[in-house]
Amino acid sequence: MSLDCLKEKIKQAERIAIMGIGSELRSDDAAGMRLINELNCLGLSNCDNVRLLYGSTAPENFTGEIKAFSPNLLILVDAASMGLQAGAIKIIESDEIMGVTFSTHMLPLPIVLNYLKQEASFETVLIGIQPKSTDFGIEISEEVTNSVSELAIFLYDSIIATR
Repeated sequence: MSLDCLKEKIKQAERIAIMGIGSELRSDDAAGMRLINELNCLGLSNCDNVRLLYGSTAPENFTGEIKAFSPNLLILVDAASMGLQAGAIKIIESDEIMGVTFSTHMLPLPIVLNYLKQEASFETVLIGIQPKSTDFGIEISEEVTNSVSELAIFLYDSIIATR
């Protein structure tokens, strides 16, 4: 799936939830969390039909809140080792997920996604951002910082254009 396809899915969705996943103590692994911060700063949390979630390292703790919000589209964003250049953004298809490494989650992300697919009637899109480093630390690389900002603007513009 391309970002253009995602833009079309956003356009068609009445309610959208976006969850950032990752550890803010593991450098670039904080990409998903940083994205939610940027979307909040852009004012996206003020949209009635949008829910922003800080999934941190335990996204499974938010399955009840997601189901209660009942989005048409759930977008998950996480640092993912995909063998690409640092900062690369990629929509990870369900058949590719087993070949991707998500390092800091309490419960493996594929298990959370399978649960949500079985329990809910919304579409789920997983966006990976290739980390440069997931070593302990709070500094995020320039490559990932730039990609997070680019993705935040894309999501904001795509959602605001349809509201």
